[in-house]
Amino acid sequence: LDTCLLCRRCELACPSGVAFGRIMDRAKAEWFANRPRHRLSQIAENPRKLRAATLLARLAPAWLTRPFPQLGRAHRLARTLYAETPPAAGTYPALKQPARGRVGLFAGCATAAQQGSALNAALLLLRHGGFDVVVPADAGCCGALATHAGNTARAQAFAANNQQAFDTELDAIVSIASGCGTHLAAAEPRLTAPHADICQFLLAHDGIHRDDLQPRQQRALLHTPCSVENVYRGGSWAAKILALVPDLQIEPIGEAGQCCGSAGDYLLRHPITAERLREPLLAAAADSDADVLLTTNVGCAMHIAAGLAERRQQIEVLHPIELLARQLR
Repeated sequence: LDTCLLCRRCELACPSGVAFGRIMDRAKAEWFANRPRHRLSQIAENPRKLRAATLLARLAPAWLTRPFPQLGRAHRLARTLYAETPPAAGTYPALKQPARGRVGLFAGCATAAQQGSALNAALLLLRHGGFDVVVPADAGCCGALATHAGNTARAQAFAANNQQAFDTELDAIVSIASGCGTHLAAAEPRLTAPHADICQFLLAHDGIHRDDLQPRQQRALLHTPCSVENVYRGGSWAAKILALVPDLQIEPIGEAGQCCGSAGDYLLRHPITAERLREPLLAAAADSDADVLLTTNVGCAMHIAAGLAERRQQIEVLHPIELLARQLR
């Protein structure tokens, strides 16, 4: 129970359609109810605490963490991605009026702390696609970490908070981290509007066109997280939307559905196994001449970027929509 990554690859392969993820969550709720949680996992569920901890980690010198291996690991993770300030709470009008609809943007915890630039890119692309965008002030953690730790009551409290944070006049609620999104789509109580992944939403609503994008003569590695392949069943979404960028060459990296080892807080609880699972991706990146790696989950992005930094490989790790936003005319 403790060492399962919850990648749910077994669900993709199972001919009987066994809902293994739900079975594991129920089992953990019984078995882990009275077990102590990783302290850093608790911090990760609070957007304000996590942003403060990330800022502190970026400012603190590395030698301070050397006597504490777990803290050192978290310190390195916090410094892997470019942490741009995420969009402030509010309503942002569509860039093309009249608006085609009204959507909510879910910021999350690690995404807001580590990938503010990806949230800003999502906001820009949604507005460019003709949608008014609402960023609520009170949305918090999706509850995935609490669910996988067996804390059902805490996870339900997060879900209830998010249900109240998003108003009822939305056509959709869009998230950009697949780990959060797959949980949001199934959490109880349900959100006030249908949930969609950002790549899925832009494709379904024709939110961006090839003529909107400047050419980019570059080779990019595309990693498909297990949450996208095994749970969303949307392994083609990112590739399809990136194909709109003229001259961009996309090279898949890793085996679709194979976990990179990040798996929520798994990389903190089982660092040695997490690093072994990441090794094939790092080796493949080393054999490529690409200078950018794209992935749609913030945990994967942090884990892979940390490994690249340790190897001193100069490969930028981005969310696909960050690259799209950079190419927008």
